[in-house]
Amino acid sequence: MPFKALHLADIHIGMENYGRIDPDTGLHTRLQDFVKCLGFAVETALEEEVDLVLFAGDAYRTCDPNPTHQRAFAAQFRRFSDAGIPVVMIVGNHDNPVSFGKATSIDIFGTLNRGEVRIVARPERLVIDTKSGKAQVACLPWPMKSTIMTQEQYKGLSETEIRTQIEDICTRIIQTFADEMIPDHPAFLMSHITATDATLAGTERAAVIGHDPTILTSVLANPAFDYVALGHVHKFQDLNPTGKPHVIYPGSVERVDFGEEHEACGFCIVEYEGKGQTSYRFIETPARPFVTIDVEIPPDEPPTEYMIRAIRRRNLTNAVVRVIYTVAEEQQHLADIKEVREALEEAFLVASIIRKTEAPERVRRASVSEELNIQEALDRYFENNPTLKPFVEDMKSYARQLEHELFEEEQGRMQNVEPGAKE
Repeated sequence: MPFKALHLADIHIGMENYGRIDPDTGLHTRLQDFVKCLGFAVETALEEEVDLVLFAGDAYRTCDPNPTHQRAFAAQFRRFSDAGIPVVMIVGNHDNPVSFGKATSIDIFGTLNRGEVRIVARPERLVIDTKSGKAQVACLPWPMKSTIMTQEQYKGLSETEIRTQIEDICTRIIQTFADEMIPDHPAFLMSHITATDATLAGTERAAVIGHDPTILTSVLANPAFDYVALGHVHKFQDLNPTGKPHVIYPGSVERVDFGEEHEACGFCIVEYEGKGQTSYRFIETPARPFVTIDVEIPPDEPPTEYMIRAIRRRNLTNAVVRVIYTVAEEQQHLADIKEVREALEEAFLVASIIRKTEAPERVRRASVSEELNIQEALDRYFENNPTLKPFVEDMKSYARQLEHELFEEEQGRMQNVEPGAKE
């Protein structure tokens, strides 16, 4: 029988945008969504009789989860302990406290004297006893800047220089781990990190690019490891398809926002049958669909009827839906939003109905739509304005910061405002 492991990450319990309170339970419907998907992963792992659980960080939305969110997460992971399956959890960026010295959001699991659960907040190599023998897990949690900034030799460094130092330190740690691996036992590297070749999902681009330390995929794909279990990026991907070793982001178990609309959500079952013989299966969770209906209304078409026809062509069952429609200024008064909303009754929730009325000549000149993020819009703008080339990097840096701030502001707004039409 092969040695089996569950690899999952980025659960983000507490992400309660695009939902409402369930009157039957008093719980937020998005909490129920995330717990449902996590429960599916746990149930699958138990049915598969896995030997080990690898959780690659970000249990909650914030580092200070409320008791309801803690209860939901703990109830699912306790099922592993009850089954005698060891769990290794590393700390992700969302798990880390804001202030240095405070506990992480998952530290409590390491204080409950449950030997099956190991919490790792600093780089550490573990040897875990499982029902199928020993397994090695080299753990590299989210690299906190505070661990460097408090050291005298690093004071006065710029953000870029600090990021470079962190990248160098992480690279050395990974190589040390590789040198310590014993060929006779399954060897896993688990990290909450951004790899250089990772494809980012939706709004992650603004939050990650230019801010996060990045580790070369070639460093992660050290053949001393049999499998590299990553977290942090919400898009499922294998960065080393040759499989020696596979370098995997399983993605998140549930969609966080519309930036992940087209991404599959899930986890991986890893099977080790000997050195150089490790495979995995990506298994999708029953994540809630997010659907964007983007409609550009021709000048000779009635806006309301045209939008309704576009809506009826889509499967909206149990979906979070937004409608973005582009209409000429002289036609905008003809759009009956109430009637459009009635046509969306199949949806679980209508997040927004957004009107775009930009002048056609402006759209053609800039070739930029609201669907482009700030970085993509800037790239397009610079293509049309080569004289700005000396200022490109500075402007992109400011844009990344702005986009990140706007994203955080939108997330906060969605937490406190009921969904409604935007006109």
